[in-house]
Amino acid sequence: MVICGYVDWPILYVCAYVQAAKMFMLSFPFYPSYTSTESHAMHNRLLVARLAATMTVVGVLLHAGSAYGSPAAILADTTNDSSLGKALWVETPEVTLPPVGVPANYNRHLGRHPQPPSGVHVPAPKDRPVIIEEEGHADFTHQDNMPKKGSIRSAVAPGYQYTAPVLQGVVSALDPNKQSPLNTNAALAFSSTASPYKPNGKLFDMSAIKTPLPTNKWWLNLVIEQGIDPIHPYPYVVKCLANASTVGFPKFQATATAMTSNMVADWQIGDSTGALTQRLVTAYDALGVQVAWTGSNSNTKMAARFYKGLPFITYEMTNMAPVLSTIHAILKVEQLGLTVNSYGANSAGNATKLAKEMADHPSLTQVTLNDGSQWLLVTKPTIQWKQTGNSQLTPATSTTPFTGILQMAHLGDNPSSNVNVLQAYAGTYPTEGSVTYAKILNKQGVGRSADIVYFYKTNTDGGGDTSMIYSTRSVPTSMQLLTFMLPHHVDLLTNSSILSPGLSGYRSTKGPLTAVAGNIITYSQPLDGTQSFEGQHAMTASDKESVQKQLYLDVAASINITAPDPYFFGKGIAKIARLYQIAQELGDTQSASTLKDKLIGYMKPWLVTRTNSDPLVYDTTWGGVVSTAGLADPSADFGQGRYNDHHFHYGYHLYAGAVLAKYDINAFAPLREPLSQLLRDYANPSYADSQFPFMRHFDPYDGHSWAAGLFTFADGRNQESTGEAINAYYSAYLYALALGLQDTADFYEIVLNMEATSGRRYWHPTLAQAKAQYIAPFTHNAVGILWASKVDYATFFGANPEFIYGIQMIPFTPATRLLLAADWVKEAWCPDGTSCSGGMKPAAESANNDGWAQFLYTALSVVDRKTALANVVKCNPDDGNTLTNVLHWIATSGQQQVG
Repeated sequence: MVICGYVDWPILYVCAYVQAAKMFMLSFPFYPSYTSTESHAMHNRLLVARLAATMTVVGVLLHAGSAYGSPAAILADTTNDSSLGKALWVETPEVTLPPVGVPANYNRHLGRHPQPPSGVHVPAPKDRPVIIEEEGHADFTHQDNMPKKGSIRSAVAPGYQYTAPVLQGVVSALDPNKQSPLNTNAALAFSSTASPYKPNGKLFDMSAIKTPLPTNKWWLNLVIEQGIDPIHPYPYVVKCLANASTVGFPKFQATATAMTSNMVADWQIGDSTGALTQRLVTAYDALGVQVAWTGSNSNTKMAARFYKGLPFITYEMTNMAPVLSTIHAILKVEQLGLTVNSYGANSAGNATKLAKEMADHPSLTQVTLNDGSQWLLVTKPTIQWKQTGNSQLTPATSTTPFTGILQMAHLGDNPSSNVNVLQAYAGTYPTEGSVTYAKILNKQGVGRSADIVYFYKTNTDGGGDTSMIYSTRSVPTSMQLLTFMLPHHVDLLTNSSILSPGLSGYRSTKGPLTAVAGNIITYSQPLDGTQSFEGQHAMTASDKESVQKQLYLDVAASINITAPDPYFFGKGIAKIARLYQIAQELGDTQSASTLKDKLIGYMKPWLVTRTNSDPLVYDTTWGGVVSTAGLADPSADFGQGRYNDHHFHYGYHLYAGAVLAKYDINAFAPLREPLSQLLRDYANPSYADSQFPFMRHFDPYDGHSWAAGLFTFADGRNQESTGEAINAYYSAYLYALALGLQDTADFYEIVLNMEATSGRRYWHPTLAQAKAQYIAPFTHNAVGILWASKVDYATFFGANPEFIYGIQMIPFTPATRLLLAADWVKEAWCPDGTSCSGGMKPAAESANNDGWAQFLYTALSVVDRKTALANVVKCNPDDGNTLTNVLHWIATSGQQQVG
């Protein structure tokens, strides 16, 4: 929730800690471990600032199925041109064929579409593929994709992004290419102003990437401040300098409080003539980002598309004199010969069949460095590398200038085995990535799920012609994409999806990476339980009586909200809204009326009259709603003005709006447009929206959100409070339900469950999971802050275990149950079964009956209702909580009472 980051250059880190009511009481500041030199220096500066401050505010600084899923409908072309495929047919063939009629310049559409849509729909007859004539153009070129004069025939459906998932029989929960029903085309509810923090035009291609701009993407280090901090496309760490790119293979190490990785730039890739002088982010899509290098010589170019989970880092080069430099000494350079068996043939009879493909295979070079690592270099056309000095590789003179592709892959911990796998897939790389959140299956009852589909267009299919989809049994491996999956993906994939033999020795902060082959990867996301306004089960008569008595007391206590900032104000109105919801469930109309009036009275000055002391405004520079104070001061309001934690903040506002809309739509009416715009700010489900970016915080590959906003970290993006992230999408889901927007609600329910799945796996792992995915001695069953390149057993506001456990739970709503699996709670409460060292039990006991202790005892109710009830009543609630809510949660989401 609190972040530290650059606010100016040279680097100035700003960090502060929250002391609000009883929540964040600290006698001495604690800082999580950092791996960058600048971050250590920051600690000293922040300590001075902390001692000098009288009050701190937050600083700123986020199917199961095979690689193609289960057999699905395959859609062919509808044209009569026999060279482009058969007439329309739909079936579930065992083997499909390689594509035909591939457009040679198809993938360069990425440069024309900086935000390629990720949704799909089942095409009506009018949407069937047609022949399109278009002129070749030279946005970005590579060896297989050089610009040509004249027209190029291509068979694509109108809106080419629709074709791939349709081929798999996938129906999107919500078509993000269309305007969201949340967007009524009404005027902005907030006054407009420009942010004083401007995008760096030397880093963005502002002619291709327009407002609304991304503010929380995993690759954002490329475009903020000087753009020199690394990005983390697992399993690598990459920097994009003005004249070169660097690639490193992080090595992980751990202490009891942190698992970190080094950020050594093992290789630098550039032009030996110095022709490259500028690099820009030129496009991005749902999964990755495109970077292009140019210089004074307009004929010399380099481009790369970075995606997470790729064994190869790929560079497209035009008229370059490539030079590869390493900080290590080069011990051996070996040109590899391609054999039939290494290429994937499993019998002598296959050799003839594969002869042509082998002839077209890129050249392979294995390099050994003195740090013990080995790398595979892939080039097409062939480069014969020669060693210059101890640490440099250049091509032979006859091969320069070079136009083609260069790929680099670390050979992991078993080079002799890994090289055989990698060379079989060498030469293929993604040119575009999209994600489909498929419609919910088994809409009623148990076993509800939704398919999540990752689709990559590649250079070997012409950048995305999908008249046919490659099958692993019908084309050589060199035409297939090799990717890595994270542990939570593997949990939901079938064994047939996983490559065997696979690759070993590759990992990310989230654990070992598992190799999967295929351009389309589908996994089944379970939708756990029926999440709605009510809890998991109904209250018993005795529970109702207890909750009602406490409700009377809490209403009589006259809850007042004095917080001026969006975060603590949001917690306040959500607290009232929870009481309002509980009163409605109890049928207590008098309390409900009182709470509704209070709720409206607090919300109108913020959202209707905008007379609060820190009004929200629309930022025309980046495209989002921010606080006035946050816009003026990057350290104010938890970095609100620079898009940190918006999902945490506005999720509370949306919860309050959802409850009000459910029970009194007329009273809600004046608040609808401003609340809908806050929702579009952090969870906009439409690419067609010209005011807000698509899903500002959510990362569909990692399956969770990132915070951090427009602040740069060497450790990459981070997220601390998974509980508040879950609340953000739970509130969005409830809001859409209350407004009768079922498709939108379905989409948010899927995202909510993805967030919860990753939350359980990475922030709340069982001890067995922690030992498998993290490195000893960092084997906790709770994580405080998860970064792209490190994991902290700490929070931004302290290292107390109750903080680490509790921040992943708040606020307690019916959705919190998604995080609190019974087996995890039981183990986390007392990990060793005896002394309970390092568990929630001693953490709760040492918290002096404050709000943090109450959170932990509330969680305990999942497995021990009696002990939980005996203790929660002794605790003083957090400023965003009430005892009524605690008792209601235990009654409806905790261990079900017998009898």
